[in-house]
Amino acid sequence: MHKFFTFFKKDNEITYPIELENSYKVLKKNIGVGSFAVVKECIDKKTGESYALKILTKKSIKGRENLLDTELGVLKKVDHPNIVKQKDLYESKEGVFIITELASGGELFNQLLLKGSYTERDAANLVKQILEGVAYLHDHEIVHRDLKPENLLFKDKTDNAKLMITDFGLSKIMKDDNDILMTACGTPGYVAPEILLQTGHGKAVDIWSLGVIAYILLCGYTPFWGEDQVTLFENIKAGIYEYEEDYCKRLN
Repeated sequence: MHKFFTFFKKDNEITYPIELENSYKVLKKNIGVGSFAVVKECIDKKTGESYALKILTKKSIKGRENLLDTELGVLKKVDHPNIVKQKDLYESKEGVFIITELASGGELFNQLLLKGSYTERDAANLVKQILEGVAYLHDHEIVHRDLKPENLLFKDKTDNAKLMITDFGLSKIMKDDNDILMTACGTPGYVAPEILLQTGHGKAVDIWSLGVIAYILLCGYTPFWGEDQVTLFENIKAGIYEYEEDYCKRLN
């Protein structure tokens, strides 16, 4: 990320493609920052609608172009209410500029930090939305492979805001239902045991991650824990998890 910011600060503001500037007004403030990208808000000059502009410099993604190719490949294929949708795409010598729906409500992760946990009714509503998005991806032979609260965005700040899946850099478009994936990927704490065991994996890894997310929504913390990453992964492979006894008593 340091490399990305060094490049960004050196040039002060990256030069946008003229086609982009003709169609959109880009606001200066960053609304999101990742390892390889900065996200800004932009406004369609014709409609006045706001969108998100994801800026990736080619220097920052050098050697990882496959992540960008994967994300663009997925975004071209998807069109679902619970998946962030691409609107436009621009490229210059310096970078790639992806314009998508604006999710002004922020990450589910940040809402969890504020709330601590959700009621069963609210958690069920959120899980249902994620499931609908995941089902759509799987119907189109796409495995996300990195589902987590940071990659789930609220459309706006209203109480009943729509939840949308984003960040497809680690996703995989499968050839068919029998396609077996072998590449280790994901985020510690959410990764499925078959990925850690490297026995081959498929769509089921998204359902595992969704189960972890559902647990966190209800309890406020992850089911799997370890003093270090090795222990964490051993607990995931063995299915050893912790739960809040008081919560289970309430269910009974």
